[in-house]
Formats: sequence, C-alpha cells, structure tokens
Amino acid sequence: MKARYKAVLFDYEGTLVDFQWRLASAEEELRQACAALGCPTEGNYARLWNAAVAAAEPQGRLAEVRRVLQPIYDRWDADAATRWAPRPGAVELLAALGARGIGRAMVSNCGRRAVAQVMARFGLDGHLEPTICRDDLLFLKPHPQGLQRALDALGVAPSQALFVGDSLTDVHAARAAGVPVAIIHGGECDESAFCAHPPDHWVQALTEILELA
Repeated sequence: MKARYKAVLFDYEGTLVDFQWRLASAEEELRQACAALGCPTEGNYARLWNAAVAAAEPQGRLAEVRRVLQPIYDRWDADAATRWAPRPGAVELLAALGARGIGRAMVSNCGRRAVAQVMARFGLDGHLEPTICRDDLLFLKPHPQGLQRALDALGVAPSQALFVGDSLTDVHAARAAGVPVAIIHGGECDESAFCAHPPDHWVQALTEILELA
C-alpha cells in the first residue's frame, strides 16, 4: 500500500507516553517566576515560556529567563517521568512505520534529560530521528519552530507529513506549520477543548495511525 505521508511527527507526553504533568501546580509556580522576571503571566505552561522568551530576547535577557525558568520545567518533567508509561502499541507503531519507509520524528515541549531516560527504558529510542525537545528550541509549541525544524531535517514538505499529538497546543502548532494533525484521545486535553479548532483526524489508539499514514 502506497503511503499517504513521507513522515509522521509525534508529540511525546500524552501521545507516545501518557500525560502526567501536574498542570495546576506547575503553571502556578511558573506564573510566579514569570512575574518576578517582569514577564507576562497569562496562558498555559507553553505560552508562558514563549511569552517570556519573546519579551526577554529584545532586552538581551534571554539567558536570565532560561536560567530561572528552565529548572522549573525540568523539575516538573522529572516529577512526571516517575509516572510516565508508554501508550499501548507505541513501539510497534514506530517499527511498522519504519518498515514502510516512513520517516519518524518527535517534537516535544518536554526537556531532553527526562525524555531520553524514559525513551530508553520503554524501547522508544532509536525509532525517532530527529528528536527535538524543549532544550533545542527558542519557542515551544504552539509555535511552529519545532515542527519546521523536524520537517527540514527529514527533507519533507508540510503537506507530506502528519503530526500526531494530544492537545490543543499540538493542533495550533500543526496549523501554524501547515501540517495535517491527528489527535489521540485521553491526553492533555478533553475532546471539548477542540470544538473551535478540531484536528484533521481523531484516533482512539496509536495503532490507528497506520491506517492514516
């Protein structure tokens, strides 16, 4: 069967593994840190980062913002990592896509330290290239920077890739990058969050991505 896409890009938490970030507590700590930095304090954890970076970069304060905020994100990553479990069929899906010659990459708002440790433990390492994490980027999803970098590395056009995620942030990032998007149920966001911005595809399980790819 001829593949519809040359590459499938994956989010990490909530998509390849289950979603375990303690959002309310993490975002409250981040808002307090952003307020102390004089940065915007509205939005979720990803938009807080992006707003802080956008405000700090023209002022030459990017290193300061990273020094203050990065350890907070890393700490909540590490907390979530103690509870992460792979989504059923994740390794099998990645192997099957590879067998079809379909490129596989990851774009995550999580940090590399926590992601790398758990990917090796769950057998996910070696299946995704590139793996792009928070540490590699200036802006997080919903900004399209990470997806654009993955597309460039794979040498595929946006229309030739499918992005698989679990959140409204993932939909916004895919739309900004011009990439079709599939959302898997049971991740960061309830289905009701997508009413105004629905994905191209809904899936109940990762194995359904094979039918779309």
